[in-house]
Amino acid sequence: MNFRRKALAGCALVALALSLGQGSALAQGQKPPIKLGLITPLTGPLASYGKAQEMVMKLAVEDVNAKGGINGSPLQLDVQDSSTDPGQAVLLFRKFAGEGYFAVVGPMTGTQWETVSPLANRIQMPAIAANANKPGITVRPWTIRIGNADDTVMPEGIKDFLAAFPKVKKVVIMADVREASSKASADVYAALAKQHGLEVLETVEFSSRATDFSAAAIQIKSRNPDAILSAAFPAQAMLIAKDLKTQGVNVPVLNTGILWPGTFVNNVGEYGRNWHAMGFSTNDAGPPGSDAALYKSVVERALKRSDASMGIPFNFANWGVSYDSVLLFADIARRLRLESTTDPVKAREAIRGEFMKLKTFSGAHKYAFQENGDAHIRSTVLAADVDRKVWKFINK
Repeated sequence: MNFRRKALAGCALVALALSLGQGSALAQGQKPPIKLGLITPLTGPLASYGKAQEMVMKLAVEDVNAKGGINGSPLQLDVQDSSTDPGQAVLLFRKFAGEGYFAVVGPMTGTQWETVSPLANRIQMPAIAANANKPGITVRPWTIRIGNADDTVMPEGIKDFLAAFPKVKKVVIMADVREASSKASADVYAALAKQHGLEVLETVEFSSRATDFSAAAIQIKSRNPDAILSAAFPAQAMLIAKDLKTQGVNVPVLNTGILWPGTFVNNVGEYGRNWHAMGFSTNDAGPPGSDAALYKSVVERALKRSDASMGIPFNFANWGVSYDSVLLFADIARRLRLESTTDPVKAREAIRGEFMKLKTFSGAHKYAFQENGDAHIRSTVLAADVDRKVWKFINK
């Protein structure tokens, strides 16, 4: 019994000390946090993408708080798992809105953003897309997209690809035309091919759910193209790369930006020597206009914190955009002098007003915002460096 009394007394003293510590901190003027929501896939086929996004955004939160937070309030990032399900993303978005969050980053992918962006306008909740490629799905005034959309990335990518491979005259387009994002990319490829005087020999269709792409590879081989314009997701791209190699198809392949993040470059091996992706940054450097010192710092810290599920080495790719989405929110909130005690409705309305004024923003990267609410970073073509397991700029 004596031991029990001592233990209980000890616990009471610890509780009292903690209480006094918290009271002391509040007495010193520490404010409750300003909360930002993140909707990202932490389970399912894109779980490694979601983990990477969460990790990089938390680096940004640390950097914001190291500089005093937002008007004296610390920034808090709360993360919810969408499992890449548009329906789940909608439920989570409504949850954040109902719990008084000032804004949300995400969800990831064009299909989910296409679902949430109109909802954000209906319930008047600011949202920032950092990873969604499909054009035309940002709905003003309550949403913005800080990452590039394919309607600006693909023209730049095709131009730089043809500059690197000037002998390309005949191409095959390869896409899952029953999947919305892939079909949209195939249509853009066709229009760009016509613009650049390329002959499209055929559009080879495949299913993103397939596990055997040998028939598609044989079909492409029979057409004997100078290059392949692909809109494949990473898992399918690895299988396609293997079957193309097996069939002896040895021409450059250009894939849309959906291939650039993730572990494709880590896992594809020798099958990926002809593969390229549209993008604007590597582990070595960001795009023109980037804050080189900040970019290097974020990459170095991300490499240290990443785990094997994200690829070894971690491919930083476009995760700088996710980092900058936090800095953008913090910058807007500071300028508006928002605090954790600000009425959420008033805070959201003020953020919406700033969304409409955005022209440029500089974080790790430099962004130019267009009238449709999408930002743009000059993109180019990256080549798979399968020896180092990283992407490299095609013109370096």
